[in-house]
Amino acid sequence: MKTKRLISALALALVCATLLLLASCGFSYEKSNLKKYVSMSRDDYYGITVKIDAMKEVTEEDIDLEIDTFRLEHRTLVAEGDKSRHAQWGDNVNLYYYITTEQESGWYLPPEGFSNMTADEPGPFVVGGGVLPELFESALIDHAATETSFAPTFDENETVSAGDVVYLDLTYRLADGDQTFSGTHEGVRIDLSSPGSAGDTLVSSLVGRHPGEEFDYGMTEGEALVADWDGDGENETLSVSGVVRCISRNETLKRIEGDIDADYFDATIAGRHVVMLCAISSVDEYSVPEITEELLAEHVPDFIPLGGDLMEEFRDYVYQLLVNEVRREWHATIEEKLWEHLDALDCVKKYPRKAIRNELDEQEKQLDALYVYYGQLLEEKYGVNPFESVEEFGYAYYELDGTEYADVHEYLKKNTVPQVVRQKLIVYYIAGKEGWMMTEEEYEEALPQQLSYYAGIDGITTAEVLKKYGEDFFRQAIQYNKVMSNLVSVTNIE
Repeated sequence: MKTKRLISALALALVCATLLLLASCGFSYEKSNLKKYVSMSRDDYYGITVKIDAMKEVTEEDIDLEIDTFRLEHRTLVAEGDKSRHAQWGDNVNLYYYITTEQESGWYLPPEGFSNMTADEPGPFVVGGGVLPELFESALIDHAATETSFAPTFDENETVSAGDVVYLDLTYRLADGDQTFSGTHEGVRIDLSSPGSAGDTLVSSLVGRHPGEEFDYGMTEGEALVADWDGDGENETLSVSGVVRCISRNETLKRIEGDIDADYFDATIAGRHVVMLCAISSVDEYSVPEITEELLAEHVPDFIPLGGDLMEEFRDYVYQLLVNEVRREWHATIEEKLWEHLDALDCVKKYPRKAIRNELDEQEKQLDALYVYYGQLLEEKYGVNPFESVEEFGYAYYELDGTEYADVHEYLKKNTVPQVVRQKLIVYYIAGKEGWMMTEEEYEEALPQQLSYYAGIDGITTAEVLKKYGEDFFRQAIQYNKVMSNLVSVTNIE
């Protein structure tokens, strides 16, 4: 299994920023003779006709749905429910749950973000609130809290026994012939009463350990575990390190399984067969609150009362949110079609050598920074960095194939870097030819929103964001947005 799952949304945002927001490649487009590099006429990009679905009309039903969702998500507790009460739609369920999907290795492991079985708090989740896939929410209906039990212990004085269920935070590396799979997972569930599911060797090595105790089998010390882990008749070598999160005894769980739709919003489980084990600890009955200015001030900070009927004002506010969302989706679809058209023209005659060289340096610096960042993060959390070198990290990050670690430098040089430089050449060519170069006033006006966006992603201040990415990064991002917005405005929609 490839380890790209390790890369968080933050890292993905940084990569997207590199490609879409045009991080500096180190030479001045404004002072270059772009005609030397790009061959394109006005007709090539003016009056482009793209075929896309019609822009969605926001209806009263959409507004009602948004209001209902708001009311559902911000419910007010009336009374503590009886623990024996059965769950119904709209109830708040205090739920321990654990979701697994089948991996390439044949193992069932929890996808990131889809388990709270070892968390201190089991919920709550509104049944029908969209936190879990609908098939799991539906299965909770008429299910009582007393029908299942989950009592984890984090007591360091307790000892793992052969019949227990243990939850582990682990990093692993599985060597299978010429292929190597590795990854890090939190809350991996192993039922020691069924050793065949995890292998006798691993099960026996966990017996006698305590919650909070670290273990290491061949990752940085000790001997690796050798067994037929994937059931193909040949032995594989498994190196594992991590910590015993907790022990659970006499565990009774509700089992729910089914196929998730291929278009499900979360790609980690979309289109896959998923198994969910859960235990409802309590069910609370809630009532829908009245929409008041105080409630809106708490949950919708930018809502400004206009005077008059509050419900109608809120409907107007929701309407504008929906319209803006539809417009953003519409703009993104046209932009995608524009790039398909511009790329098909093959109008870039050659690439400036300095641009290629500088962009390659920039990409490798970013990969080095990510390698250091995630190495430190994993060391702090698990006491081990599964990546022995930046090349190994790059191999996993870019999902490169091969029996040995690929030459990441060559991959970037042949794939990522030319695409980024090509995009920059085209954007600045059009900007110069059409007189769409960004003014200083436009830059100053757009910069605060850009800084705020990245500050939210990175969890740092806007001043730190500007220092981290540099002024040139944001200048080129704003220039890109201006060119694309102008192109969208002159595009014919079919």
